[in-house]
Amino acid sequence: MALPESKQDFKKSRVYYTISDSAAQTVVQLSGGTFLATLMTYCGISDANIGIITSLISLAAIIQLFMMNYIKRIKKYKFLVSITALQRILFTVIYLIPFMPIDKTNRAFAIVILYFVAQIFVQIGTPASQDWIASLVPSRLRGKYFSIKDSVAVFIVSSTMLLAGMVLDYFKEKNILTGFIIISIMIFILVVINIIFLAKMKEPKISYMNEDGKEMHGRLAKKAKEHEKIGKNKEVSIFAEIKEAFSDRKFRKAFSVQCLYIFSFYICLPFNASYQINDLKLPFTFIMVIGFFANLYRIYITPKLGRLADKYGMAKLLRFTLLALGLNMLSMAFTVPMNAYPMTIVCSIMGSTAWAFLGIGLFGIQLDFFKNEKRMIWLTLVSSISGIFGFFVSVLGGRILDYLQKHSPVILGVKIYAQQILNLFGFFVILCTFIYIKLYIETEKIDANRTDGRIAK
Repeated sequence: MALPESKQDFKKSRVYYTISDSAAQTVVQLSGGTFLATLMTYCGISDANIGIITSLISLAAIIQLFMMNYIKRIKKYKFLVSITALQRILFTVIYLIPFMPIDKTNRAFAIVILYFVAQIFVQIGTPASQDWIASLVPSRLRGKYFSIKDSVAVFIVSSTMLLAGMVLDYFKEKNILTGFIIISIMIFILVVINIIFLAKMKEPKISYMNEDGKEMHGRLAKKAKEHEKIGKNKEVSIFAEIKEAFSDRKFRKAFSVQCLYIFSFYICLPFNASYQINDLKLPFTFIMVIGFFANLYRIYITPKLGRLADKYGMAKLLRFTLLALGLNMLSMAFTVPMNAYPMTIVCSIMGSTAWAFLGIGLFGIQLDFFKNEKRMIWLTLVSSISGIFGFFVSVLGGRILDYLQKHSPVILGVKIYAQQILNLFGFFVILCTFIYIKLYIETEKIDANRTDGRIAK
């Protein structure tokens, strides 16, 4: 029954989503990256398998295809999004696995199962939550709002990550298991915050209307739902939805950008955390301190990039932030133990520039290119299909990494690390994406959505 009745309701809901999403993003960071890599290394998992396991988030997106027909029948998304977000509580259990009286093989198996199940629930709710927040933000303010939201999230994430990094560094030599317990408690608190503020949000979508134009609830809504089922035509199959989506030129273009980005990301970035810890021997505190200051820089530039996107278009800003991500990969390709400290600083600056707008830009292009009545379904298709693609790319990257680590390539007498080669490959894919956006995305005419963020009349 939480319908927004005024502009103030829309504004409050956007603020609540900012807080909720900040907590969710912090959980993502604490349950991945260097923290999860440390846990998995402790449990005896190899570098290649660490990268593949952290990429399970993309494979979990396959569930979205099977849930698509169910979700598109749901009139309001609030309950679904809240229930699926609650399953992030499984990430707290992952850090308690080392305390279980089982061998390393079973510990690794338990981590994979819990991580994958948690990601499945998160992926089920992702398209619905994206459509929900999109309906709360006017199209003319998307760049501004999402940039401010990301700035707040980055500050909270970086501050928490810095604290968590110091905790793990402190307990690394003494008793790292204590550090795992503290990380688990932090994730639990953040999940609670995530759920509370989702519950406080309003939702513009209306379920069933009566003759007076009022929304029906309870038994009246149930009766209307049953009546709708009786007169309903045959359900559109998943394959029919996929065929319809790919027959649309704008969908194909947005999907192509997503897949190019996914390929460049999963071929190299999932393996960089273990590279920093195991090969470059960088302390957690150094990684987190550099990340903290790089994120302060990200917080500073994100709103500026958002305003530029509203002025010049999402595609143009996305193109240049993708180039920054490519430079991050190129910097990592030249990072070795001898220059690890200064090059890590360079990588962090390039990465922060990229992440300041990259997620906003990709999502913004999809909102610009997708039909409003098909938005949730098409968001689901992009997320799930590109997610499956991303997982297989990470498996390919893991195989290449494993092969290169076993054969230890040497060029001109200098040892080349496997992650250097993977990052160089990722950089070239980014260049292809840069060119594609310039030639095929920026030239496309955008039809602005006039209904999002407005009170229904």
